Amino acid sequence: MPAPKDPIKRAEWIKKFSDTLRGKPKSEEHRRKMSEAHREYRGIPKSEETRRKISEAHLGIPLSEEHRRRVSAGQRGKVLSEEHKRKISETQTGKRHSEESRRKMSVSQKQRWINEKQKKKK
Repeated sequence: MPAPKDPIKRAEWIKKFSDTLRGKPKSEEHRRKMSEAHREYRGIPKSEETRRKISEAHLGIPLSEEHRRRVSAGQRGKVLSEEHKRKISETQTGKRHSEESRRKMSVSQKQRWINEKQKKKK
């Protein structure tokens, strides 16, 4: 039975179909057919307007602490090319920190300096 073309009906059909087969062993032929069907919808190019709408929809949504930790862990150890570093530098050149940011950085550095002094005493 082919999947309906209407996106809403198709989503319902896929959910119903996948729920009935979840956890059951599938033959090689079945797995090949699922893979081919999935390829049809994977990586469809999106227009600039669609990408903009998706971006705007995600703006302002706060990320959970766990999500932030996982993103941070994924970025650790990442090596940037010299060109990438140069581009980052160029975008930041000329930008000024707000008074609040400068105050926070000052407090942080003072605390760090105090902690380092205490470690040396031990």
